[in-house]
Amino acid sequence: MKLYLQFAFGLALAFLPGMAAAGAAPETAGSVLAKVNKLPAEQRQKTLVEKAKAEGEVAFYSSLQAQQIEPFVQDFRKKYPFIKVNTYRVSGNKQVLKIQAELNAGRNLFDVTNGSAEQAFAMRQIGALDPYDSPQRAFYPGENKEGHFSSLYIIPLVLGYNTNLLKAADAPKSYEALLEPKCKGQLFLDNEAYEWLAVMEKHLGREKALAYMKNIAKQDLRLTRGRTAQTQLIVAGERPIGIVLSGHTVLDLRASGAPINLATLDPYFAQANKLMLARHAPHPHAAQLFIDWALSAEAQSIITSFGRVVARKGVKQRFPELMEKDPFLVDVDFLGPILDRVGKEFTQIFLKN
Repeated sequence: MKLYLQFAFGLALAFLPGMAAAGAAPETAGSVLAKVNKLPAEQRQKTLVEKAKAEGEVAFYSSLQAQQIEPFVQDFRKKYPFIKVNTYRVSGNKQVLKIQAELNAGRNLFDVTNGSAEQAFAMRQIGALDPYDSPQRAFYPGENKEGHFSSLYIIPLVLGYNTNLLKAADAPKSYEALLEPKCKGQLFLDNEAYEWLAVMEKHLGREKALAYMKNIAKQDLRLTRGRTAQTQLIVAGERPIGIVLSGHTVLDLRASGAPINLATLDPYFAQANKLMLARHAPHPHAAQLFIDWALSAEAQSIITSFGRVVARKGVKQRFPELMEKDPFLVDVDFLGPILDRVGKEFTQIFLKN
């Protein structure tokens, strides 16, 4: 759907002749690690540690917020002080383009990355990723793990409202309520809320969902990029309601005393943020140790300290109310195949009026 994905495919095709001329490709990270993962647990861990010591470092490209990356990896450094962790903050289309450019140039610089389902799908499509296994996956529900992906965290999406401008009793309790005349001129919506349209199509059927979107587009929406930015504007009183906001951001601001609260509407859904292994990881054994650690209860507890929601069973959530009702997970295999279509539909309805 997005131009960056089309551009990435173009770069990949341009590079293919060079790859063929170079002869047989080296063994990928996934195939290297598949052998290690067949070993008994104790021998597997010993082998990973020994080989990771020889590698000496691991490169982690992360979409975590800049102020969260360092606290996240500090604990890994304490556990494995012989591994230097090189972090680089990158997200969205820049993440895909950076990794594709490196791939095409034959510069294999990253070992592990994390990103949204949208970015994960694009990176798998361009051949930047390899499947991996981890004993930590046993602690994750089925929809949060697949050959190439595990959920580093999830982002439940909610309706948020300014409590100074709107009483709880008057807050919309359904998406249909947003079509009422009193909501006109009162709503924020992200200008790339493609996941919302995809989920509504699944819930209502495509015809009804598109009719709903055309009707809500008449409500004088303020389209703003970024859920955090919208939430801050709601707190500032710019408009009272945000249709699709990050639940943990709303609750984090509420905990700090900001005049904001949330409502969970049906269909209730969450974005998946995936942990991925580079197909040509230069430090595959250190990468496997990092992945095992990142999916552990220890590391997932650090993620929750940021206010984020994790899928791992048994980890205490900072905001458990976001998981009182199971959200539908907007995962790679759900969103990826329909992203181009729903993106075009969303743009046609909301951005070309």
